[in-house]
Amino acid sequence: MTRITTSLFNYKEILPMLADKGRQLFGEHFRIYPEDLKLIIPIIAWMVRDVEVAKQFGIDLQKGIFLGGPVGTGKTQIMQLLRCITPGSVCYEVKHCDLISREYTLKGPSMLSNYLGGDNNDKYNHRIWCFDDLGSEDIAHHYGNNCQVMKKILLGRYELYTHFGTVTHMTSRLTTKAIEQKYGTEVRSRMREMFNRIIFDGNAKDKRGIIAVS
Repeated sequence: MTRITTSLFNYKEILPMLADKGRQLFGEHFRIYPEDLKLIIPIIAWMVRDVEVAKQFGIDLQKGIFLGGPVGTGKTQIMQLLRCITPGSVCYEVKHCDLISREYTLKGPSMLSNYLGGDNNDKYNHRIWCFDDLGSEDIAHHYGNNCQVMKKILLGRYELYTHFGTVTHMTSRLTTKAIEQKYGTEVRSRMREMFNRIIFDGNAKDKRGIIAVS
């Protein structure tokens, strides 16, 4: 297990509890892999607001989590699973970016209030979201108008972050370079300020279809 210098939380109890919960949510094949602990533990520290361990791993508790890596490494499951240990003050919802793009196609710009809020500060939506699989979404089309909806949402969430400290989480298979190519330097620069970047190694194994229980 990744060495933790000091903490008020017992990670040796948290991890088996998460493994059990993962099997309930995702099936008996679910496993927390030892090689992934160096990524999972700092995210747990963020979720439980563990200042000491977050500091040890260079995690800023005021920023959100960007969890990146190849397809099949378990990014979505990790972010779904860790909701079960997250206190209400920082609880979040997970939504796939492609579903958000489809939502825009169906409803148009009015749907942005779900993620950004209204025009007045008191109407801003400060709900914490985890946008899953950034880069997988298609361009949205509404009455002949095209919209790169996740770019629009990310820029809006950045404004919420800088003005009010509103947190956003993200998963993506895209590299830093690919994000910049798809969404532009403006988005990439703002994401650098908004997120703690936690990345699976490029050689991380695809866990789908592996039958193993921890």
